[in-house]
Amino acid sequence: MTAASPDAAARRAAALSRAHPLTMFGFDALISGAARLRPERIAARDALDGGAVDHAELDRRVDAFRAELRDYDLEPGERVLLAATPNVRTLTALIGLIAAGLEPVLAPLGLPPQALAAGARSASAAALIGPASFGGDSLEELLLGVAATAPSIRLIGSLGPGTIDGAVDFGALDRALPPVPAWDIAAERPAPARKVTIGALDCFGAPRFYEQSALLGRSLSLVAEARVSGAAPLVSLCSPGTIGGLVAGPLASLLSGAPLHFVSPFDADGFLAHLDAIGPARLVAPRAILADLDAAGLLTSGALLGCVAIARTEEAEDGFAARAACCPIVEIAADGAARPAAREWARVS
Repeated sequence: MTAASPDAAARRAAALSRAHPLTMFGFDALISGAARLRPERIAARDALDGGAVDHAELDRRVDAFRAELRDYDLEPGERVLLAATPNVRTLTALIGLIAAGLEPVLAPLGLPPQALAAGARSASAAALIGPASFGGDSLEELLLGVAATAPSIRLIGSLGPGTIDGAVDFGALDRALPPVPAWDIAAERPAPARKVTIGALDCFGAPRFYEQSALLGRSLSLVAEARVSGAAPLVSLCSPGTIGGLVAGPLASLLSGAPLHFVSPFDADGFLAHLDAIGPARLVAPRAILADLDAAGLLTSGALLGCVAIARTEEAEDGFAARAACCPIVEIAADGAARPAAREWARVS
């Protein structure tokens, strides 16, 4: 079969983003819809610490975050730089910002401080929100340093664990409020702001913005291509602070009904133990580690039903070829777009 051209794939994705009814909704509306349809099913899990939330609880946390934002002088349409780690708290903050009518600008935590600061200035971010610590290391100095170089920032928020001096403690929201029925939350939430776009920083800190409908269209195409379904967990090693990580992780999970498992901070032993515990799963991983996954036997052992490999734009081809016994592999670009030419994997004996 001849691979479709990149232009043809882009045209199909654009047509899907216009035609599919799900792309007419904002991400926050889809969260509320999932809470109504499958309230007690697991939505997302922080795999290494065992923390899991069902769809009703995720919707409650999103609404709590949105309500907390109302206490500060942030106007709809203003931009918020979100330093993103692969976990439930980041997912909650992202959807809560959208629900509040604010424009999130995603930044994976691994970006250099100079790139984060440049992104905050370029986006004219009104707020900076991120984890207080990650993997046991404090990020207070990093976030305060970025805010000090961006005059537009008026608010610093912490997602925990721990706190940041002078920052709003949004990390407490998951334990501060009593459970509320998902249907009550959805009824009180204002109509989704469909015009809210999603920003993401590149490796130099330059922001690029995407319509929610376009990202949902890309994720719908990926769900069909990779056969993601609610029958198996979706395990992500990629941050939702990248567009590829967002499309292949949280959005694919939301659209397919597959529970999303974040493995962060990455620990090889913990990752393998988690795969053993949950049974066959689909994996979202950087393309750069495919050879390592293959060497560990994970692509051929049956532990993975499939793999979505996210290729960074600046990565050179490494010559990796999937063997005949490998699970199905679908490759996408860092911005979540299909890479048709890369799908025809050379399979060797």
